[in-house]
Amino acid sequence: MEEIIDIGGNSELIKEYIQKFGFMPEHKFEYFKCLTDEGQPAFFYEKDFGVLCFISNEGKSKVIRSLVEPLAKQDNIVNALQKFIKYCIEVRKMDKVILETRHEIKEQLTNAFKKSEYRVMKDRYCLIWPVFIMKNFDETLSGGKWKKMRYFKNKFFKDYNAEVDDFKESDKELLKKLVLTWVKKRTASDRAHYHKYVNMIENNFKGFDMLKVIRIDGKPISFFGGWKIVNSKNYYSCIGIYDYGYENIGEVSNLLDLSFIKQTGAEKADFGGGEEALTSFKKKFFPDEFYRTDIYAVKKK
Repeated sequence: MEEIIDIGGNSELIKEYIQKFGFMPEHKFEYFKCLTDEGQPAFFYEKDFGVLCFISNEGKSKVIRSLVEPLAKQDNIVNALQKFIKYCIEVRKMDKVILETRHEIKEQLTNAFKKSEYRVMKDRYCLIWPVFIMKNFDETLSGGKWKKMRYFKNKFFKDYNAEVDDFKESDKELLKKLVLTWVKKRTASDRAHYHKYVNMIENNFKGFDMLKVIRIDGKPISFFGGWKIVNSKNYYSCIGIYDYGYENIGEVSNLLDLSFIKQTGAEKADFGGGEEALTSFKKKFFPDEFYRTDIYAVKKK
């Protein structure tokens, strides 16, 4: 197995693997580069798969964390994970490998390792990912089920002199301030990872296909955006940050996000993984599907 530590200097090779084998929302080179808090970024690869990952420590343990599943064809994912895990533990002498995979992939990996010297540990936590089928989303918000959301949106634009447009480079400092205000009202997990949002702003949202800003009297009070998921007709809504001082700003931002995504022609919109509170909020918008990812460790028995 080959390793790359100089991510920036080998960006073309990594992007080639993403373009050839990528399929998950976070299979995105520019996003990978923004995750500066996760450890030393690295790319481990063979001819038919690659793994975006981070080398770090967990207490006294040496660990490697994957960024979601390997870049691989669907029928090769579990095999790629087995090779990656064995290499990390046997060759790189890591104490454990921490993975995030779909629940069904974890089950397959557990079965594959059942009679081996490796143990797939219990989930540390799980994320639920809501997905919207865009042909089912009614931008007019007509009908009874949308009554409350329709009211929130109409009231917001009636109460405030709000406009929605694209990100401008001149927004950068104000958006960074907005992130710092937002993160104070979020969970510990969000506070631990807010630097990635600052990095996205610093990089002018490089890699994004869309980034919208809601302004009131010219001041940014919300921004949201994402990108088309590689090798699919679907879209990933990666970021949504708001000033909670404005009533129902979260609801309004998500409604606008769905409308703009529909205009791109995407078939589905993935609204990102979250734990219970975030999933409960996103259910307000009537997602059509859900899937689950598990975060867990693998180590020697």
